[in-house]
This record gives sequence, C-alpha cells and structure tokens, in this order.
Amino acid sequence: MRKLLLCGALCALLSVPAQAGKPVTAEVGKGWSQDDKLPKQPVAFPGGVVAVPDLTYATIPGYRALKLDIYHKQGAKDRPLILYIHGGGWAVGNSRGLAAFADFPAVLADLAARGYAVAAVNYRLKGEAIFPAQSQDVDAAIRWLRANAGTYGIDPKRIGVFGDSAGGHLTAMAAVDCDRSVAVEKGDCVQVAVPWYGIYDFTVTDKPRPPEDFKPIHDFLGCKDAADCVEEIKAVGPINHVDAKTPPFLLLHGELDAAVPPIQAKVMLDKLKSVGAPARMVIYPGVNHGWMAQDVELMRSTHVRALQDTVDFFDEVLKP
Repeated sequence: MRKLLLCGALCALLSVPAQAGKPVTAEVGKGWSQDDKLPKQPVAFPGGVVAVPDLTYATIPGYRALKLDIYHKQGAKDRPLILYIHGGGWAVGNSRGLAAFADFPAVLADLAARGYAVAAVNYRLKGEAIFPAQSQDVDAAIRWLRANAGTYGIDPKRIGVFGDSAGGHLTAMAAVDCDRSVAVEKGDCVQVAVPWYGIYDFTVTDKPRPPEDFKPIHDFLGCKDAADCVEEIKAVGPINHVDAKTPPFLLLHGELDAAVPPIQAKVMLDKLKSVGAPARMVIYPGVNHGWMAQDVELMRSTHVRALQDTVDFFDEVLKP
C-alpha cells in the first residue's frame, strides 16, 4: 500500500506538463566565461564618494576569486591612487579593517573625498598559499587598477601604498620589488610607500627570542626552521630589495611595539638612506603594535596622527 501511494505521488508529479509558451533565454558568448556579472551595488559616502565593493582583480585556478574595493568620485579623472593593504599576520584580516578605527570604510571614503581614488585589497592568506603569493596578489591588484584606470578616474602614473603590520611588510615589498622593465602606467611599481609597523628584515630582532616565536614566519615561507629557510628569509625581506630606484618611504612605528620592535623601522631607514632613497621615520611615543595603549586618549590621538602623517606624505609626493 505504501509503495502504491509513493508511486501515485511520483507519477502525478511526473505527469504535470511543462509550462508552454515560456522558452528559456540565455546569451551565449564565444568561449568559457567565469566573469562575475552580478551587479556590484555602490555605496554612497559624504563628499560625492561612491564605494564599489568586491571587484575581482584576479582569478587563479584552485583559489577563491581575489577581490578589492574601490572608493572614488564618479566622473573624476586622473586622481592619484592610494592602495591599502591589510594586516593580520598574513593569516587573518580583510580590506575593511585597520587597527582600532571604528569605521574604516568611512576613513577610506574620506581619503577619496580629499582628491584621491582609493582601493583596498584582499590577498591570499598564508593558510591558502605560502609567500610570495601575497606579494604576487598585491602586484596583480596594482596592474588591474592601472588597466582599469579610466573607469575609476585613476592617474596610472601616481600610485601610493600603505598598510599595517603584515600589510606594512607587503607595502614595502610592493615598493621595492617590482618589474621596472614595464612602462609605469602598465606595470606593478608604485611611486610612494607608507608602511605602518611593518617587518623589513626577518633576521633582525631586538632581543633573543625562543624558536617558537619564528614558527609563524616559517609557516608563512613554507619551510621547517631557520636552517631550511635561508634563501626564503632573504627573499621575503624588503630590505634586501632596496636600491637607488626605490620610491619615497615614510616608516611609522610605535615606541613600545612588542610584536614588531622599532628596530625594524630603524634598520630599514638606514638601508634606504644608504642608497639615496628619500625616506623618513616617525616613532610614536607610548604606543604598542597597532597604536594600542592603556591610555585611551593616547591610542585615539596616535591613530589620528598616523593617518594625518600618512595623508600629508601622500599629498607631498603624489600631489606636488
């Protein structure tokens, strides 16, 4: 009896005729297509700025699509570009957060209102791919932004980068390790860099540290220990790629940074000056990694000061 009831329901379902008069519609291209055609909903900010989220800048087989956000004034032309690269130990983080800023997209929109186009990039994290995948992704984003400069009002000859912690490291790498054989308006080189509390020399420490402190770095590089990592540690250090063609740098660091000690900024500054590259350093008193401090007002004021120093430096170099 149960089988008869099941068959009856199934047979009745299968006997329902297809809706007549409604042919399917589909536009067919000339080849395989993985383009994301779902419209990106723009978000309006004060000052006439519009943010366009989740634009795909690269598709690498075996990985998620790589995306970035753009903040710009519609109709504006030939604006210098600021690219933000997020931190998080190369393991976490995304394009919409930085330190303790309560609404970082609003911060980026404010930069766009000052006369810039602004982009914020996501890259493959170390759990997805080992170095140099992260730098390659940033380079790919820069090339994509230049290729689409006309759409977003970007001057492809004026690009600055900034980022924090792991993003500070990738900011420095973008500035010192690029393909200079390609024309500026088409390649991945940038014209100015402002890394926040970044790592520049993976062989320098402020004090003896236990081997376990270096495990995240070895994981990032895909090797077991320091002995197995000699060439990788050299390649990952921005300090080892500095030369006379390196663009202007502003190095920002906290005096009490226990995660990435200020000696990192100091050795990088010395290296930059040794080759004649324009470089400055600012050490903010009383703050730790991420501009953190027990004094809430000091933490707040340092966030604002670091942002102001960053914008002033971009104004000086990109908007002469």
